[in-house]
Amino acid sequence: AGARYGYGLLWVVVLSAVFGTTAQYLAAKIGIVSGHGIIRTTEIHLGRTWAWILTLDALIATWLAAMVLMNALAGITGVLTGLPTPYWGLFFGILIGALINWRGYRWFETLCKVLVSFVVACFVVVLVLSAPPPGLVISGLVPHLTGGVDAALLAAAIMGGAVHVTIIGMHTYNTNARGWKLADLGLARLDTLLSMGVAFGIYSLAIYLVSATLLHPHQISVTRATDVAMALEPLLGRHAMHLFLIGLMAAAFSTIAPTFLAGAFFLADKLHWPLTTQDRRFVAIVWAGCAISMLGPLAKGSFFLLLPLMLALGLVGTPVIIGIIIYLLNRPALNRDAPNSRLMNLMAAITLLVTSFLALRFVISTFMG
Repeated sequence: AGARYGYGLLWVVVLSAVFGTTAQYLAAKIGIVSGHGIIRTTEIHLGRTWAWILTLDALIATWLAAMVLMNALAGITGVLTGLPTPYWGLFFGILIGALINWRGYRWFETLCKVLVSFVVACFVVVLVLSAPPPGLVISGLVPHLTGGVDAALLAAAIMGGAVHVTIIGMHTYNTNARGWKLADLGLARLDTLLSMGVAFGIYSLAIYLVSATLLHPHQISVTRATDVAMALEPLLGRHAMHLFLIGLMAAAFSTIAPTFLAGAFFLADKLHWPLTTQDRRFVAIVWAGCAISMLGPLAKGSFFLLLPLMLALGLVGTPVIIGIIIYLLNRPALNRDAPNSRLMNLMAAITLLVTSFLALRFVISTFMG
C-alpha cells in the first residue's frame, strides 16, 4: 500500500491500530465476563443459529488465511533453498501439526518472535534514516478515499490485518486459557494497549512509511518479496533480501499455527467438545486445518498479491463478530458487574461502522468495478 499510494492510505494504517486495539479489548472482555469463548457465549445468549453463522464465518476466514500463509511458507522456502515446489506445503503442514499437538511449538515460536522483531527493528532504523517529509506524513493522516478497485482492496486489507474475525475470536479463548477473571480486566486492557496499540502500531507505521518514502517515489510496485527487501538495502545492503525473507518466513510460521488452533477452537466449541489437544476430536480439527492449508501453495499468484485479498475477505466477515460482541457486552445478564463505559461503546460503534464501510466499499468496487 505504501509503495503504490505513498502516504495516501496512512490514515487507514493509524486507524487499524486504534480499532484493532478496541476490538481485541472487547474480545478479551467477552472471554473474561462470560468465562467462555465467543462461540459458546453466542449460543447461550443468542441461540444456535447465530452461533452457527459465527462459526462458519470464522472458519472460512481462518482456513482461507491458513492457505495463504502456507502459500507464503512454501514460496519463501523455495526461494531460500532453490527448490521451488508446492510440496513444501505438505512438509510444513505435517511439521506444524506435529509441533502443535505434541507440545513442541513454544520454543520455535520464541525463535520466530526474535527473527520478526529483528526485521521490524530494521524497518524502524531505516524509517529514521529515510526521514519522511513531515508535511506529506501529516497530509496522509487526513481521511480521504483514494479511488479505484485496488485502493479499496488495500484499504480493506490494511484494516483486515488488525481487525479480523480470526484474531478477535481467538482472543476470547486466550483469556480463558490464561485464567483471567474480572479482577484482570485492567491487565487485559494494558496487554491490549501494549500489543496492538504500541507494538502493532509501531511496526505497521514503520513498514508503511518506509515503503511510502523509499519505494513509492521510484514507482516500485510490490509483487514479490525482493521488492520489499529493496527498502531495507540502505541498512542491510546485499543481505537485505535473505534477512527479510527469513523474517517473513518466521512471521508466517508464527501466525499459521495459531490459525490452526483458532479453527479448532471455533468448531470444537460449537460442537461442545473439550478445547484441548488432549482430546482426539480437537486434534482431528487441527489436522483438518493443516490439510486444507496444504492446498495454498497450489494457488496461482504471488503471496504479496494473495495476502491483501485474504485480509480484505476476512474483513468482510468481521463486522458480524464485532456486532455480536457489542450486543453481548451491553446485555445486563452477561455484563452486569463490568458494564461498558460510554467511551468504550462509542469506540466500539465507530470500529463497527468504519470496518463495515471499508468492507462494503471493497465488495462494491470489486463487483461493480
